Amino acid sequence: MKAFDHVYSTDPRTNYLQELAGKLQVPVINNGIQLPAAIGNGFVKELIIEEGFFVRYYYFTLNHDLKFRWVTDSDRNEAMFKLLLDMELTNSGDDAEFIDQVSMDRSAILYTTDFDRTVLIKKGQQVSRLVLMFSKNWLEENYSEASEKIITTVNLLVQQNKPTFIAENMDEGQYLFAKELVTEMKQDHFPLIHVKTKSLILINSFLNRVVCRSSNDVNFTHCLHHNEIKKVEDRIKEYLDKPLPNLQVLAAEFNMSPATLQRHFKMVYGKSIYHYYLEKKLELGKTMIAAKSKSISEIAYTLGYNRINSFSKAFKKQYGVLPSDMSIYRASL
Repeated sequence: MKAFDHVYSTDPRTNYLQELAGKLQVPVINNGIQLPAAIGNGFVKELIIEEGFFVRYYYFTLNHDLKFRWVTDSDRNEAMFKLLLDMELTNSGDDAEFIDQVSMDRSAILYTTDFDRTVLIKKGQQVSRLVLMFSKNWLEENYSEASEKIITTVNLLVQQNKPTFIAENMDEGQYLFAKELVTEMKQDHFPLIHVKTKSLILINSFLNRVVCRSSNDVNFTHCLHHNEIKKVEDRIKEYLDKPLPNLQVLAAEFNMSPATLQRHFKMVYGKSIYHYYLEKKLELGKTMIAAKSKSISEIAYTLGYNRINSFSKAFKKQYGVLPSDMSIYRASL
């Protein structure tokens, strides 16, 4: 798999497009670059609207999988924010947390750029991503009358090493409005005032929805579908003594795509659904071993393992000892 590394300098607002153009060995024309045919088809455009606020638009497909990595600059003092709106990206392939995948099902996601992140883009995926990027100073100057909740949100977002994702679904009206904006940005020439006006309206709409939230909703584990993900966890616990349904079945039960379910589950619990399920299953097995009410083979069967060797292997991988050695292990502690 090919990869491009992007290291944010002290001013990512002016260096990103030039860096990308240099790596791809293409010129910057009309505030954008065209992808070389060897890599794919499409373009990346960037417009500086005003000091501290600019718009970036990605529209392309790739000939092969590409992994983009961004590494933060610890010396950069001013906090920067990104509001991402995915317009028509089709998911394909494995699922992962937000920073490992690029499909967000028409959601708008606000996050800080003060953490290292990776985006995997699959071969043949149609990427149409609108990014509104702005500084903390710009946000405060332009939303000085905003409620204390927005300021609280901003303060949460800028805490180093604790990246917060604030996600909202775009309703049909917002989605169509964003489509109008990207349609203009696909043109070689367009009125800058149109882009600026539409961008400000989209940001205002997003922040207004954040204001309407309960204060408890703004935290480091918040993500789209948070309440549904809690229900998924409860459902998973019902299967600790039997095989877990496949991801497609589980996703359909909660009216999500498999990728959305997996991605947001990992955002909340820090691991994939299967690894969470296995961890809880083995945790239950450990508790049953400690209770000494059943033999190891009975416990393995109770937990849905057809072979005791499979249970023993998984148990040792998780805890470092075989189930049969647990009593010896506890005695040595």
